[in-house]
Amino acid sequence: MSLPAVASYLRLELTLLDQTDDLLMAELWAWGTLGVEQTVGENGSRNVVAYFSDPLPTRLPDVGNPLWSHLGAELVRVELIEDEDWLAEYRRQARPVPVGEGFLIDPREDAEQLPAAGSRRLLRLPARSAFGTGSHESTRLAVGLLETIPVAGRRVLDVGTGSGILAFAAFCSGAEYVVGIDSDTVASLLAGQNGRLNDLSVHLLAGTLDSLRRGPLFDVALVNILPKRIRSDLPRLVEVLAPGAEAVFSGILAVEKEEVAADLAAVGFRHRSESRDRDWVAFHLELAAK
Repeated sequence: MSLPAVASYLRLELTLLDQTDDLLMAELWAWGTLGVEQTVGENGSRNVVAYFSDPLPTRLPDVGNPLWSHLGAELVRVELIEDEDWLAEYRRQARPVPVGEGFLIDPREDAEQLPAAGSRRLLRLPARSAFGTGSHESTRLAVGLLETIPVAGRRVLDVGTGSGILAFAAFCSGAEYVVGIDSDTVASLLAGQNGRLNDLSVHLLAGTLDSLRRGPLFDVALVNILPKRIRSDLPRLVEVLAPGAEAVFSGILAVEKEEVAADLAAVGFRHRSESRDRDWVAFHLELAAK
C-alpha cells in the first residue's frame, strides 16, 4: 500500500449559531476530521473550517441537514482542495531514521516492506510539505528531551506540530491527551493524515494559540519553532499551561541561545537541562508556579 502522490482534501466551512462549540467539535472529531480551524468573520460571526479526506465519510450530514442546527452550526459550503506533491522523489530514496532512544521514523510512502523496528516504535511519516521527518537536528533534540520527561497520564500541547512527530511521540509515551496545533493549514492536514496512517488518536488543529481556550489546559508543551516565530506568543503559551508544567523548546541556533533563554525566563520558565547537536540547541524547562 502507498499513499497517493497528490492528496485531495475536502474543506467544510461552518458558521456557529451558538456560543458554545463543544458538541460540534466532538462530532467533527468523531466523524474523522483531519483538522479544525476557527476564524472570526468581518461581521463578527464565529466560523469553523473542518478538513476531511476525499471522499467524505458517508455518515457526515449534507448541507441543509437539520443535524447541523442541533449541533449549533450551519454548513455553508464544501470545497475540494488538491495539493501538489513536491517530495515524491525524496520519499523514494529516503531511508528509515532512528530518532531518540525509542523511535524509528520511516519517511517513505511505500509500505510494502516496512522496516524492522526492533525495540523502537515505528512511526510512518511520509515526507510531504510539512517539516519534521526526524532528519533535522532540532527534531532529534526535541524527541530526545521529550523522552526524559514523564508524560504518562499528562496533557501535552505540541506547538507548530508540522508532520505531527512530537505529538505522536508524546502519545506513544503514554500521554493522556495530546493536541498538535499549527498555523499552516496544510501542515495540520498532513499531520492528520499521518495520525491515521499510524492509528494514533491525537487532536490536530489549524490555527494559533489564540484558538485555544483560556485556562491551564496542558501539563507539557513541545515547541520546535524558530524563536522569532514563537517569541510574541510566549505569554499566550504560558496562559494555557498549568503551574509547574514542563516544556521542550527546540529549533534554537546555538548563537541565539542566550537571547532565547532570556526571553523564556522573562515569562516564567526555569532552566532544567539542555542538549546540543551541531549548531542547534534545545531546552528542557519548567514553568514557575503562578
